[in-house]
Amino acid sequence: MAGRPAELHLQRVIAGRRARLLVNAGALLISAAGSVIIHAAATPSDASSGPARPLIAFCIFVLGVSLVMSALVADRFPRAARAGVAIARALQRYVFGLVGW
Repeated sequence: MAGRPAELHLQRVIAGRRARLLVNAGALLISAAGSVIIHAAATPSDASSGPARPLIAFCIFVLGVSLVMSALVADRFPRAARAGVAIARALQRYVFGLVGW
């Protein structure tokens, strides 16, 4: 019973870090989607891009929102949180280099 409070504290610290990672990655994806939408609206449409840019921006936006929302319920749905953390870590490694690879 003596090790129980320390174990609980460690779980809370890990849950806080997991939620922060999910929110940060989601905010990055939402910002990227906004940048794609602004770029698509500002430049004249050419035949090479077509309707793919708004579709890609929408998919990126939905992924970002789902990561932010999964941070809110990470303790209730651990499998979804693990999948979100895997996506967030892959995004972090892709954007910021091979840190922790």
